[in-house]
Amino acid sequence: MEATEIIELNNEKRTRLTEHNLKYYEDMLLYIRLNGNKSEQQTEEVLLEMLEHLLQAQEEGKTAEEVFGDDPKAYCKEVVEEIPTEKRKNQASLIMMVILQFLGFFAGSYGILGTALHYFFDIGSALTTFSIGSGLVILGIDLLLLGAFILAILKWIKQSTFSKKEIKSWVEFLQVWAISTAFIGLIVVIHFVMPSFGKEVSIPTYYLAILGVIFYVLSFLMRRKQNF
Repeated sequence: MEATEIIELNNEKRTRLTEHNLKYYEDMLLYIRLNGNKSEQQTEEVLLEMLEHLLQAQEEGKTAEEVFGDDPKAYCKEVVEEIPTEKRKNQASLIMMVILQFLGFFAGSYGILGTALHYFFDIGSALTTFSIGSGLVILGIDLLLLGAFILAILKWIKQSTFSKKEIKSWVEFLQVWAISTAFIGLIVVIHFVMPSFGKEVSIPTYYLAILGVIFYVLSFLMRRKQNF
């Protein structure tokens, strides 16, 4: 089975777990899946095997602690070490897909919003002017910030697993909001403070909307090809 099919089967079988075992298993699942450098196929196969083992033990009246122990984090670390690393080609494809989605979102949003404001409310210009040199530097910084943002979110999620103290949903919301606001704020600040240098280019703003759609289509095709 492909990784996506295993995930669907896992989702269906997880519904058979008791509330306690489900919470225990889902923490393990989340922790193991967040190791993005590991083979997705092998990861999902291991997770399904663990689930089936737990379901069988549950039928015998056992709890997750009796199956995997009282230190699930240590158990997961051992499991992760046994999973082979994902092929570099697949890792590169995943990174490229994320970059294309990021570029598609910003180019598409700017193009659609800018065009709508100009033609419907006579705000702004029909053209977007930018300097190639500073534009490339800003793009590079934005991509680095995107990487840092993703790593920060993944680290936050990973740290929240196996927590004995239940964190209130409003606290989690504020934490995610703070990280997201810092990310967006830095991007906006960099766009304003970066001095212009290099050749200036002017293009119709709606070109950016078209470019955004192209980026999204490319990322979608990559996702289908790689079965992400």
